[in-house]
Amino acid sequence: MQKVVRCLLGHLVISILLIFLLSEVVSSTKEVLHHREKRGTRMYKSLCMERPSGKIYTTGDTWLRPAGRRVEFCRCEDGRSRCHSVPVMECSDTKCYNGGRCVQALYSTDYLCKCLSGFSGDHCEIDMMSSCYKGSGQSFRGNYSRTNSGLVCLNWNSQGLDEKLYNAQHRDALQLGIGNHNYCRNPDGDKKPWCYIFMNGKYIWDYCSVPACPANTTDCYSERGTTYQGSGSTTLSGASCLRWDSPLLKKKQFSAWQGSARRFGLGSHNHCRNPDNDVRPWCHVMNGTEISWGFCDVPRCSTCGIRRPKLMPRFKITNGRFADITSHPWTAAIFQKARGGKEFFRCGGTLISPCWVVTASHCFHEEKSARQLRVKLGRTLRVVPGEDEQSFEVETMYIHPQFNSFNYDNDIALLKIKSSSGSCAMETDSARPACMPFRGQTLPDWTECEISGFGKHTKNSHFLSEQLKEGRVRLYPDNLCTPEKLDGETVTVNMLCAGDPVNQEDACRGDSGGPLVCPVDGRMHLIGVISWGKDCGVKDRPGVYTRVTRYLDWIQQKTGIRLN
Repeated sequence: MQKVVRCLLGHLVISILLIFLLSEVVSSTKEVLHHREKRGTRMYKSLCMERPSGKIYTTGDTWLRPAGRRVEFCRCEDGRSRCHSVPVMECSDTKCYNGGRCVQALYSTDYLCKCLSGFSGDHCEIDMMSSCYKGSGQSFRGNYSRTNSGLVCLNWNSQGLDEKLYNAQHRDALQLGIGNHNYCRNPDGDKKPWCYIFMNGKYIWDYCSVPACPANTTDCYSERGTTYQGSGSTTLSGASCLRWDSPLLKKKQFSAWQGSARRFGLGSHNHCRNPDNDVRPWCHVMNGTEISWGFCDVPRCSTCGIRRPKLMPRFKITNGRFADITSHPWTAAIFQKARGGKEFFRCGGTLISPCWVVTASHCFHEEKSARQLRVKLGRTLRVVPGEDEQSFEVETMYIHPQFNSFNYDNDIALLKIKSSSGSCAMETDSARPACMPFRGQTLPDWTECEISGFGKHTKNSHFLSEQLKEGRVRLYPDNLCTPEKLDGETVTVNMLCAGDPVNQEDACRGDSGGPLVCPVDGRMHLIGVISWGKDCGVKDRPGVYTRVTRYLDWIQQKTGIRLN
């Protein structure tokens, strides 16, 4: 009897073991087929897939879809989409980006976004025209869906991704750009867009093949900044910008919810923009519990050395041409205030930043008080104010400490300017700084450069020019810039020579302190300061200029301008 019992018990144990092993095999088979039996909080369900969108739904899911002029209500049942036409109405609150039209089923909460051309997605958030990503690609909303290895991305709504941190069920999925699609995104701030793929029996991720947009090397704005596409996202007051796709901005005229969003660069980011042609880029911010806006802390791009296309000179005069100030917008006219309030012209100068003018020390070696000086920008006629003229007092004057009034060595000075309201120069077509040269910069011999000023027409002229003049001169080789060429006058390493061997165009009395600018990479750079010469416009006798590259450290020390 005991033997029988033991035998039965043995068979029972073996049966249990066989059942257990069989269940493991079945479980293993199911895992191979479905990859996971349980996905987080959702059990495996049959799938419905919409064509051609590739959207994935599970049993019990409902949605709306367009069907020609009709709208259909769909439900996923046992792996099949069952759909029928339903009446719809306009949504009470839009849920669609980029100007999409929102309609809602009359008897359910399901809604459908009817997207403008070029957009798709449940919320019209996918930009079908986006062909590259900017920065790290966190704002990329294009439709690339292949990895660097050539594999097709998985839908972010795939059941196998339920245990992943980033999937279509994420609470911030819409803001992160992930949803019921398989397009590359960068929800976690990685270095570029990526997606999940299934390879070798595992769910892994890989970077996508979407190309990067050409790098924006300067984060600054030009003119009003309507074309600014940088990444600045803080206002002048220090407030952080709201994302343009924030639900708080649905009713704002300028946001990612409007049909004009793409045209103005408003998308899934909080970077400053200027969609309404304001004076500079701005963004929406929170001010307590209210939505406000503020101008952004984005610098203006340097337009140094750039000018409006030059007008043809009206006629040529001896030793130069009449010119308009817009052809030389860095040229400053320095006046001295006399008793009775009358002003008389003193010297020329060059604007190098909104607050600083470079000129010649010999103009002021008599130690005239800076308070007696006035600086005019935007003046074409010497004694007649210009239409867009800006006038400044001189707050501080620096004469080079080693200026030699005998041989004009170190003939350079700095003027800090300010208006009656305390502001510096405002950039216009007629007032714009010249670029500063680079340290150690040398230009080829005989490079053609330009001079400008209100100096005399010739040495024997009795009066200064009534209108701004310009001239073209060439840089002389150092072996032709010697005392022998200048009647024995001293020429130091702090000086350079320039002149016009053909037409004898030259600086003359009254031009002192003005600019010698030369073209470098399409911009005019301040290479010299008009200093001295023997006569004016004499053949083979150049004018002498202060060599600006010798004073960059001194200029940076006094002005705080960062120079290269």
